[in-house]
Amino acid sequence: MLYEIITVAIISSFLILIGLFLGFLLLRIQGD
Repeated sequence: MLYEIITVAIISSFLILIGLFLGFLLLRIQGD
């Protein structure tokens, strides 16, 4: 049970980091 919660938390945080990184790249591309 605990491992499932930890896995979900890690995956969700990883997806959030990817989303922020992609958003930053899009802003950099549009800024040029």
